[in-house]
Amino acid sequence: MKKKSIKYILVALVAVLLFVLLFFIYKNVFAGTESSRYKDKENYKLTNDEKNSVKDKINELEGIDNIDIYIDSNIIKIVVKLKEDIDFETLKTKANDTISSFSEENLSYYDVEFFIDYVEQQNQIGYKFKTNSEFSW
Repeated sequence: MKKKSIKYILVALVAVLLFVLLFFIYKNVFAGTESSRYKDKENYKLTNDEKNSVKDKINELEGIDNIDIYIDSNIIKIVVKLKEDIDFETLKTKANDTISSFSEENLSYYDVEFFIDYVEQQNQIGYKFKTNSEFSW
């Protein structure tokens, strides 16, 4: 009986020590790694005028089914779903035209992703880093 008690106490001590050790390792590894992706986000609001301007420019093309614009951390995501496939070069040009819809302040803070959801072709994604002037595909 005494041997079982000692065994349980040792197992409990090892478990507590292991927990404390893992806690300190975790805390030290991730100390000071606050994400800057959300820093000052409240100072850069995407307006309805900006969103509507982007949608209007894209809707100039025929074959557009749906356009969604939303923000994920410091990235503006534009998702364009097509009813029928449109020439990729035309869409690339239109995507670059949409950049002018955003304020200079927002463009200095946000990166922009442009997703093209084709009907029959392979989907395409364009990415514009905040310091770039156009999308990379």
